[in-house]
Amino acid sequence: MQAEPLTAAEHSRLVRSASTASVVVAALLVGLKTWAWLGTGSVSLLSSLADSLLDVAASLLTFWAVRFSLSPADAEHRFGHGKSEGLAALMQALVISGSGVFVCVQAVDRLLHPRPIQSPAIGISVVLVATVFSLALVVYQRWVARRTGSVAIEGDSLHYGSDIAVNLGVAAAIAAVTITGINAIDPLVGLAVAAWILYNSWQLAGRALDILLDREIPDADRDRIRAIALGHPEVLGLHDLRTRHGGANFIVQFHLDLERNVSLLRAHIIQDEVEDRIRREYRGCEIIIHADPCGIDEPRDSFEPVASIAAGQHGADR
Repeated sequence: MQAEPLTAAEHSRLVRSASTASVVVAALLVGLKTWAWLGTGSVSLLSSLADSLLDVAASLLTFWAVRFSLSPADAEHRFGHGKSEGLAALMQALVISGSGVFVCVQAVDRLLHPRPIQSPAIGISVVLVATVFSLALVVYQRWVARRTGSVAIEGDSLHYGSDIAVNLGVAAAIAAVTITGINAIDPLVGLAVAAWILYNSWQLAGRALDILLDREIPDADRDRIRAIALGHPEVLGLHDLRTRHGGANFIVQFHLDLERNVSLLRAHIIQDEVEDRIRREYRGCEIIIHADPCGIDEPRDSFEPVASIAAGQHGADR
């Protein structure tokens, strides 16, 4: 069953709580892992600590971004401040990739200059505790991201999700070194962690750039918006549909084909009704509609399929 759309106040409350929880958990994990690393000297644990240190910076970016993105539109930002989430996600990706490079350097050094792990029980215990905190945070953040569409919260949950795999890998590495005595396992796991971090930062950067470079919203949402508009009995067609992300919301514009003899007042009412129908499913969506007389010869967007006109006519015939 689809959840009811959030009000602006509910949206604000959820993203603020998720970003605050992120900062608190990141700071707690840094303290725990610093203590454990000093006690063990494990490079794989150092890689996890480095990731958590940069998580603090990334979480602070998210904390700032979600609050700035919630600022209302003003005279200089008529579409609001939602794109700050994309900027924060891109900065997160750069910060996280830096941690991956740092861990690679440390792992290679440890391969060249092997050293045993001290007090492995401390390291394993701390890593497992950190995993529990990370898992709880990720579950909450992903729920918030699904409910709000916040890309900054989604980005934050992505690298905390990778932390879970990292933490389990580090615990396994420390245990394996303790059991087998093969010190090379520790830096090799560190290198694997670094590769995972760099992969996730690449994925996050791609999503951030989609927002900042005005990439079209997902095809499923474009098709749904088109279907909603064409479902109005007086809409004969739709063309030049253009969409982009506005942070947690979508910005949508399109042309509607209406009967040639429809009055200006009726055209205005039809457009309002179409907007209302779309906003029932996409709360907060910014919509710009231009009405055209059906069949008029004018330049059209070559990227948009003409089949939508026939579909609209079919809807009108019903």
